[in-house]
Amino acid sequence: MSIEGLVVAVFIALLVLLLVGLPLLSRPKSQTSAALLREKQRERLLVYYERVLRNIRDLDEDHALGKIPTGEYQPERERWAARGVQVLKALETLDEQPMIAPTSADDAAIDHAIDDAIEAAVRDVRRSRQPDTDRVVE
Repeated sequence: MSIEGLVVAVFIALLVLLLVGLPLLSRPKSQTSAALLREKQRERLLVYYERVLRNIRDLDEDHALGKIPTGEYQPERERWAARGVQVLKALETLDEQPMIAPTSADDAAIDHAIDDAIEAAVRDVRRSRQPDTDRVVE
């Protein structure tokens, strides 16, 4: 093989590698860091929702088998169901809400921020359902 043929073969090989590798190395322009963070939070919320469903199934099974008395079962199931509702609401409005955790947060911080946001939402719902005992009745 001549030197010119070798140079052309190397050039073609580099061109093919560049054409194949460039799309793999470049990030899509539509995916900003905020969009990536939202997707990460969406995934975390879905994982949390799966955990809620698993806990409700476990509670139902334990109650059916008689491992948990009804007095403990009902409040615990209601608590997990309220969390599930809040997670679904958070998923529906994720794009409209401000970020749950800052962009520089690690996975544990994001998980903690999501848990805090869900707990705060559950507390707000519980407060809105309870009658005001502080009101003075005249």
